[in-house]
Amino acid sequence: MAAENFAWGDNALVKQAYREISGGKDLDYSVKVQYSGKFSDYNANVKYGRGRMQFGLSNSWKEVSDEIKVGLFQSLLKKIFHLKAETINIDLYNKFLKNVHIAAPKTESDPVLGESFDRINEKMFNGMIDRTNFRWGESGRLLGRYEYGSDTIMISKALKEDYELLDYVMHHEMLHKKHKYNYKNGRSTHHSHAFRAEEKAYPNSDVMEARLKRVVSAYKVGKKAFPRPFRLRFW
Repeated sequence: MAAENFAWGDNALVKQAYREISGGKDLDYSVKVQYSGKFSDYNANVKYGRGRMQFGLSNSWKEVSDEIKVGLFQSLLKKIFHLKAETINIDLYNKFLKNVHIAAPKTESDPVLGESFDRINEKMFNGMIDRTNFRWGESGRLLGRYEYGSDTIMISKALKEDYELLDYVMHHEMLHKKHKYNYKNGRSTHHSHAFRAEEKAYPNSDVMEARLKRVVSAYKVGKKAFPRPFRLRFW
């Protein structure tokens, strides 16, 4: 299969990963690890039920070392079983994820998003932030997102006609690229005190927040077809 394939050898890594965070217990699930081109770079998830557990990994994970993949599996397993164990592999995984953007290819561009990035880079970061990939998103609920693995900033099309709000959300996503995230005691913090302080330093940030709510509400009415209740958020 061109887009998806199974990695039976990685099944043993999953079982090893679980033993190391569960005090030596065996994982009472049949396991399947599947690589797919449907994910963004270095993205992954896990589905489980009825004694089966399937891990979905982007193709970019194929060439990553087993030590780091064990950390990925342990991070996912900890969430499922509510475990608090910390391992060297989890530490390696988090360090890898926070630095993988350096080698991420820059293949996605957009003139509007690129110009917004350049404006904010000069205005708020003294031109010190390296360019990312850029992509428009279709959602009216998720206004923006920074993807660590692919070094991509996604901005909702709801902001396409308002450059001031576009720049404001762009600033938020660029802060994610700058500050990354902190991992401590089993928890990842994406909005640190330093992050929030810089976010509040944006000119008229309170006014911009109020405007965002109005614009996105109007976008919601125009689209008329959200499958879930509307919730303002950007990550």
